[in-house]
Amino acid sequence: MTRYKISVIVPTYNSGLFLNSFMDSMMYQSIGFENIQIIFVDDNSTDEYTLSLLKLFEENYSNVKSILLDENSGFPGKGRNIGIDSSDADYVIFSDHDDTYMPNSFEVMYNTISENDADFVITNYYKVFGDEKVKVESVFGNEHVHVNDFKDDLRLFSLDPSIWTKIFKKQFLIDNNIRFLEGMLAEDLYVFVVSLVKSKSTIYLADFYSYNYYIRNVEGNKSTIHIRSAKYLYKMIEGYRKVNKFLEENNLQEYYSDVFRLHFVYWLTSLILSDLSNDDKEFLIKNINDLFKKQLEIAGGFDEKIYGSLYEPILNDDYNKIVKNINSIKLKRNIVGLFSNKFKKSSS
Repeated sequence: MTRYKISVIVPTYNSGLFLNSFMDSMMYQSIGFENIQIIFVDDNSTDEYTLSLLKLFEENYSNVKSILLDENSGFPGKGRNIGIDSSDADYVIFSDHDDTYMPNSFEVMYNTISENDADFVITNYYKVFGDEKVKVESVFGNEHVHVNDFKDDLRLFSLDPSIWTKIFKKQFLIDNNIRFLEGMLAEDLYVFVVSLVKSKSTIYLADFYSYNYYIRNVEGNKSTIHIRSAKYLYKMIEGYRKVNKFLEENNLQEYYSDVFRLHFVYWLTSLILSDLSNDDKEFLIKNINDLFKKQLEIAGGFDEKIYGSLYEPILNDDYNKIVKNINSIKLKRNIVGLFSNKFKKSSS
């Protein structure tokens, strides 16, 4: 029997004060702090405060490990893989360094996965905007789901792949060689899709909210959802290609649209809202267009009607027109947003 019930794996990089809030949420878990192993894997931070906190936590708490990498990988996949290899519990949770868990999160997640002998359990989360907390909704409403095969409910692919809302049986990850992609993004989508396909017992607790995801959008302190650089969007494409390769190698192409349709909308929306140059936009479109074409050929479109003007140029590899139409969509969104804001002010 292992000493800990859960190992919590946390990649860090110049995390600073966020680590204090995270640790507070660990210490007040109803499952008992002594039942939790915390593994910080630091991606070669340059911030001395972060490094001193990691050292302090390890020195003061016997259930805390701080692993310091010699080189910066730039992405969380490597740290999460190292965390799996270093974990001592039978179950693992992957957290970001700048968010927190609800006080009963680990107790509910652990009891659910252990009592049902599940391979992994999915929960829900809150988006936190300053003092406002918003529940993330899904197509399931409050419907709990327990499947032994992903084909029993393909709606599971529509869930947010957010890795921090899930608990995994460690042996399930090892037996199926499920590892995070390194050096790229969409690493959480990859693990989520592979886990759904390989799992013999998956549970979704639709009405249980385990995690507080803090949305920040100020310069130098932006949540991932607000990062729209060319590098970020390109690294997402690399991850999408790995997911597509997995589907191809396992004869699962019939589920392509189930897996990708919402993620392509997210990627397109990020590109449209970005301030990238037309050259950068064209470069990115050229790199993802074959994946978009497959989506259009399978499903006939994306889930957002506003992107209808992109269908023809995507199918014809007309990159110049795609960029032109993307800029037009952004202009329309800005005008609608401006009008909406003025309307709200005049009505107040």
